[in-house]
Amino acid sequence: MKPIVRYALLLSAVVIAGGGIAAAQMDKKAVAPAQQQQRYAKQNSSYSHRVPRFFQYDLNHDGRVTRDELNGSLAQQFAQISGSAPTFGKAQFNAARMKTLSVRARQMFHRADWNGDGKLSLEEYLISERERFERADRDGAGFVSCGASQQPKTTSRHGRQHGGGRGFCKVADLNKDGKVTRGEFDKAMQQEFTTAAKGGMLSAENYFAMLAAHVQAANEKRFARLDKNGDGKVDRAEFASSQVQYFERLDRNHDGTITRDEFYAGRRAASLSTGARDRA
Repeated sequence: MKPIVRYALLLSAVVIAGGGIAAAQMDKKAVAPAQQQQRYAKQNSSYSHRVPRFFQYDLNHDGRVTRDELNGSLAQQFAQISGSAPTFGKAQFNAARMKTLSVRARQMFHRADWNGDGKLSLEEYLISERERFERADRDGAGFVSCGASQQPKTTSRHGRQHGGGRGFCKVADLNKDGKVTRGEFDKAMQQEFTTAAKGGMLSAENYFAMLAAHVQAANEKRFARLDKNGDGKVDRAEFASSQVQYFERLDRNHDGTITRDEFYAGRRAASLSTGARDRA
């Protein structure tokens, strides 16, 4: 079982509030499962209203992204991977993403470790995973469709990005009927837990290893997309290309600035265009 798509882009910039983590650590006691679920949902409710990931480039936090801010952010990200070199290779790219994953994994693990014993039970693990299903099941139908056009692309609290149910279907569409029910999702997550856990518990190290195994394949695909000329190296222009093109598509009035209104208008236009193509 290789849920590669479900873990693709896990390392994208996702803001995880340190205050929420600290509060969870202070409250860790033996909590009933129902209470855990309620507390977990409340703790993560703010994610549905979070700032779009594109606005990580809003360096002065004025609610807009300028072309200079975008270029400066991308240059900084490139330097963090390549050091002082004009290009970076696959090994450097993977190492940088794994370093970021290590930090994310620790945060994610501690959020799920409700009793603070340094390991996850199956119950704790399922509580954290079910939140992903609830986020994808937006209309409360009890299942997530595998159709690419039926649901918009979303990002979970873990930063796992998926287009509708496609990520879920890689691992959890057990009867291959084109949708994932709650029962199928729970069963698939139990299988994943059992494979990674030792002695019925999941340690922080095993949790990271589980994520790393999935992300490794995603890293290779991501690097291949960046390496547009296929020479095994990525230069700054290649690294920035997709985000620069995205900026230009959003900047409809060509003033070099993306506002929140422009961002959402661009997303709506893209969604309508995709829907029209699918119906054609």
